[in-house]
This record gives sequence, C-alpha cells and structure tokens, in this order.
Amino acid sequence: MGSRLVTEVMDMAPATLTHREAWVLAVLAADADDDTRTTQSSVESPEILRRARVSRPQMYAVLRSLIAKEALTRVAVGQRNQAAAYALPLAAAAPPPAPKPPTPPALRRTPRKPSPRRPSPPADAGFDDFWAAYPRKVAKGTARTAWAKALKRGAEPADVIAAAARAAAQWRAAHTETRFIPHPATWLNGERYDDEPETLPAHNQPTLPGTRYTDPSERGVF
Repeated sequence: MGSRLVTEVMDMAPATLTHREAWVLAVLAADADDDTRTTQSSVESPEILRRARVSRPQMYAVLRSLIAKEALTRVAVGQRNQAAAYALPLAAAAPPPAPKPPTPPALRRTPRKPSPRRPSPPADAGFDDFWAAYPRKVAKGTARTAWAKALKRGAEPADVIAAAARAAAQWRAAHTETRFIPHPATWLNGERYDDEPETLPAHNQPTLPGTRYTDPSERGVF
C-alpha cells in the first residue's frame, strides 16, 4: 500500500463525492494492497475509524454511498472470522479522441496571394530638376541630402523647384554675384523655399512694351 494508489483513486473519484466520502475513500486506498486494490484491514478496526474520523454507523453509511456512486466495490461479506473486504475499481481508460472530420472543399480557405508592393519613390525624387534650376552648383552630394530632408519634412518637390526658379530670377535681376548666393544645401536646410518673393527695385523691373517714355523727337513729332 502507498501513496500511488491514493493519488490514483483521488484522480478517478466521482465529482459528486462529499468531503467525508472522499476522505474515507482515501483512507481505504491507503490501507488497500497496490496490486489487488483490496482493503486489508477491517473497516470496523479502531485504526481505520480513527483515520477516517467517523463512527461505525457513519462508516457503513459512507460505504453504502461510495458503492452507490461506483467509487467502491464490496468483494467479500464480513463473517465471524473474516472481515468484509472492499476493492477500489480500476480507472477507466480514456476513449481515444474522435477523428476530426475532413473540411469540405468549399470551406477550405485558399491562401491569399500577397499583393505586389508598390515601390516607394526615391528619396531624391525631383532633385535633378532642382539642381538645374538653382544657380549655384556646389556640393551636390550635400545638396542631395538636404533635398531628401526637406521632402521628409513635408516639402513638395514642385513647390521647392518653383521657389528655386524664382530665387534664381531675383538674383539675376539684382546682378547678384554667384559667391553671394547661398549654397544649395544651405538654402534647403534654411527652408528658404518658403520665403516671401522679394520685390525687385524699380530700376531692375523689366520694362513692358509701351510703358517706356519716348521723347517726341524720337516719334517724329515736332
């Protein structure tokens, strides 16, 4: 007899057992032979009653309940020189799991083909047009990096190119020397493309046809 049988009996005991019934069943399992699973001591012995913490009438009432719940079986009736014997039933083998029915073909999920990813535009998209519009062409690599940063900040390439063209026109009209024009990277990093357009001085304003003053002698009028 040992704890192995007690553990096995407790694992297989019906969930409907009361606390007293479970305790008495454990006491009987501890007394039973591990091989035959049959009790060896009389259920009326003082040691069994003391361990089970029940009186003789209570013991027989619990035994009847255990037999009714199929947690215990009586294998020998008590006689004058022989005590009644009780056996602990073997644990029923768990039935094998039922095979999983096959999934109907109509319900099978067809793996979705991944949609082709649209290539993202290059980080320097539009830089060549900016480079062509900006009048001072120095440090092209640094300018390309500054261009990518400007686009990352949210600048629109077309707006930056248009602002560079306006700035170039203003510098030409003002006859600004190239050495005084900012480097393209400096211009981009300073977000100069958001500057307000400068107003050209009056002497640098282009003359529209018909607006220049003409002396009457030049028109042949005397």
